[in-house]
Amino acid sequence: MKEIKNPLEMSLDRSNGNIEISIAKKYSQTEEAMYKSYMSVCAMDDKALVDTSDMDEEGTAKSCGMQYDKMRAMMNEVGEGGLTDNQKKLPPALQKAILEKMEKEGKASKSYAAKEDFKPHMMYDPKTGKSYEAKTYEDHLKMKDMGYTHEKPSDKKEDKAIEDQKKDA
Repeated sequence: MKEIKNPLEMSLDRSNGNIEISIAKKYSQTEEAMYKSYMSVCAMDDKALVDTSDMDEEGTAKSCGMQYDKMRAMMNEVGEGGLTDNQKKLPPALQKAILEKMEKEGKASKSYAAKEDFKPHMMYDPKTGKSYEAKTYEDHLKMKDMGYTHEKPSDKKEDKAIEDQKKDA
């Protein structure tokens, strides 16, 4: 398979009677991995992201590239701590690339880029403060959907006592 390259983009500036041409990579270094993952998934699976079943290699590359540009804004959205609902509908390899990009840019809170990266941990019901162990990735996702968090809610009585001590000091 051919190497997928970050396309070049040219800009032309004709201001002040001079012509200035600049050529640069179209996507940032952090987005490049996501672009390559998208193009790979698109080229390998004819109907995953755009129908390329009747196209040759060049047509497939062009169609996938145009579809990437259409979907780019959605793929660059930052969800609450992870993927948005639309990103969750994408193929797993692309989801992983999106999460890795978010992590590199510091835009993702603690997240699990892949199921195999999961480690059992405690999650907390924010209403009751009760803790539950997410033993599996599936448990984690269920608890997340129920609004459980990774942070233990503080005890309101304890908070009030600390505030009162500060006032008295």
